[in-house]
Amino acid sequence: MYKESCDRKCQKTGLEKTIKEGWNTSDKILLAILSVFGAVMLVGILQKRTKMSNKDALLEQAAMSAAGLQQGHVIGLFILSVIVITVFGLLGMKNITWALLLMMNTALFGYLMKLTIDSGVSTGETIIGPDGTIIRRTDSDDSSIESSRASGNYAGPTII
Repeated sequence: MYKESCDRKCQKTGLEKTIKEGWNTSDKILLAILSVFGAVMLVGILQKRTKMSNKDALLEQAAMSAAGLQQGHVIGLFILSVIVITVFGLLGMKNITWALLLMMNTALFGYLMKLTIDSGVSTGETIIGPDGTIIRRTDSDDSSIESSRASGNYAGPTII
């Protein structure tokens, strides 16, 4: 019942599957997506920093100085981290490349959100309380409804 000879199909089924080292297609696609996402966040950060008011720029500079950093140091660390991630990627060290790329994207995202929140607070749209909760301004549109309810002459919305 067994075959006397083993042709190509028979030999293929008997071979053990080898795991290919390096970057496969799905890895390359995800790597490209994460890199583009990081680049877009960096562009967003640069745009937010150029639109900062003088007061916000001075506060940002003071915060960096308090941490013992200068703007040149931050730029140098960012360029160094991009170079290190690229070298690890070219060497085929997938795990460390993924970890560093995700950490860099997380840091960029966190800083972009910080700039976004700070810009919203500085325009007076929101106020952040001491416990971190967001407090709306008292002269917003919602407060006029509350004041008219208190005086007793509030009419609900009419549907036509």
